[in-house]
Amino acid sequence: MDRVLDHPDKVLEIMRDVAEAEIMPRFKTLEAHEISEKKPGDLVTVADKESERALTRYLQSLLPGSRVIGEEAFEADPTMLDMLDAPEPVWIVDPVDGTRNFAHGKSPFTVILALVKDRVTYGGWIIDPVAGDAVWGRLGGHAHVQDASGNMNEARRPARDFADMTMTTGPKLRPRLVRAADELELPLPNLIERYRCAGREYMDIATGKIDLVRYGGLLKPWDHAAGSLIVREAGGQADGILSGAPYRVSTKLGTQSLGVAGDAKIWPTFRDLAKRADELANG
Repeated sequence: MDRVLDHPDKVLEIMRDVAEAEIMPRFKTLEAHEISEKKPGDLVTVADKESERALTRYLQSLLPGSRVIGEEAFEADPTMLDMLDAPEPVWIVDPVDGTRNFAHGKSPFTVILALVKDRVTYGGWIIDPVAGDAVWGRLGGHAHVQDASGNMNEARRPARDFADMTMTTGPKLRPRLVRAADELELPLPNLIERYRCAGREYMDIATGKIDLVRYGGLLKPWDHAAGSLIVREAGGQADGILSGAPYRVSTKLGTQSLGVAGDAKIWPTFRDLAKRADELANG
């Protein structure tokens, strides 16, 4: 496994090749029959399915003996998460993160990969096929960014006060955050609309374009395993709002509230704000 982690560019090359072959030719060209619903409101396209098949082949060739849990394969066989307890390393794949955006001919959308063993995420990679940039991280090895020109650098964020930070949020959470900030006498970050693409949000938090996000509901590992590692390796935090424990993959999908902060120093303030906002949903 170290052979792969020591050469993250090999994984990025696979991701970019698959995106070029299976995703981008279908961007803005999908026919109606190439888009369907897994359940009401949850779209899947032919690009999701074909890119996942290709990624599965290439990743298992890159790391012989490894297994793959793909978002689309999981829909057919939810017991796939039991692989996380097997001794072999496991790739967790989101072939097109932000499928709704993609299906409607909009960006952002991303490709996300995580490499996990014994339920610990050791590597994470995210690429944006339209913007052309990428971020990745290795456990204990910092986070890195590659721009659209191919230049690679360690991910670095500008220092900001909490009041100057930007947080993505949906319409239901927004008024609760405003009320929580008022009750706790805390500054309110600049609130902007969610991207509808967790991968791009993780990328922008790691590189300092935005600062905060709170995810809630049924959190799936293909959305969060890679991004949470990358943000932590970039100096941030990705922990449960209630538990305070770092995000970790599990064989069971459960409802959670996850806070992601680009700067670990402001985590206590952010957690107080987000926790009170969650309490207001139940009060």
